[in-house]
Amino acid sequence: MSDCTPPPAPLSLPRSLALQVLLPRVAVLLGWLALNHWIRLPVPLAFVLMAADGLLLLWQARAFLRSADVHVQSTGAMAPVWGGYLLLLFAGFAALTQWWDALLIARAVEEPTYAEQRRLEREALYSLSVSADGRALIFDGEITFGLTKRMRQLAEENPGVAQIALTGPGGLIAEARGAARLIRQNGWDTHAAGLCASACTLMFAAGTERSLGPDGQLGFHSYALQFESGLPQIDLRQEQEKDRAFLLQQGVSAEFTDRIFSVPSAELWLPGRGELHAAGLVWPEPR
Repeated sequence: MSDCTPPPAPLSLPRSLALQVLLPRVAVLLGWLALNHWIRLPVPLAFVLMAADGLLLLWQARAFLRSADVHVQSTGAMAPVWGGYLLLLFAGFAALTQWWDALLIARAVEEPTYAEQRRLEREALYSLSVSADGRALIFDGEITFGLTKRMRQLAEENPGVAQIALTGPGGLIAEARGAARLIRQNGWDTHAAGLCASACTLMFAAGTERSLGPDGQLGFHSYALQFESGLPQIDLRQEQEKDRAFLLQQGVSAEFTDRIFSVPSAELWLPGRGELHAAGLVWPEPR
């Protein structure tokens, strides 16, 4: 015997629209909305779901067309059929919109927060690394907000650090003071690998032992406000006196500190190695 069971009759047009098009499509679109709101899908998974949804759309369109053919043959009314076509068109457009959103979300690079952006901008002004043997921090660049915190973090991760090598044009005095306190607390030696100028010299002076590399230089001048308009609560003379007292505490001669703060802020004094040794700022090099 052969199986001559006829295929199931298509649903009536209203039932087809409700059960085969409208309700499944609403459920799928709600699912896409939830996914796009709460989850960033991996790109391959997003394509798989899009393909599956596309096949579902084709099945829905085929089921509706079967019901539409029977409806037209039995009633001759085309208005409900055209309404169903419009509904399918809208469903397809809505699906494309959700697919596009899913792809944009899947491929989007997460934007850092404002605070993270500012941190990255500041860290771009300098480089701070650990030497290959783990015994020295290597700083090169501008002293800016966050440097002390980054130094402390690297020191905690590398407990063998005993020295910091410095190269840089200076920067923020307040941050240099924080870095200098950290250097003193840890008893690190300081080493000027290149030109260490302005605020950088405060960090250098904080070292337990202080040395110059073959290309090492120290550059000094008096202080200036970062903004020309100035801030009434900041007294440059008082700020200089704070750091003059610090330098004296670190064994630097009074005559040398007086000369530092007599140099105009727009100029740079580069004392020779002999002067630095005589002033007590740099340890005499062993013979």
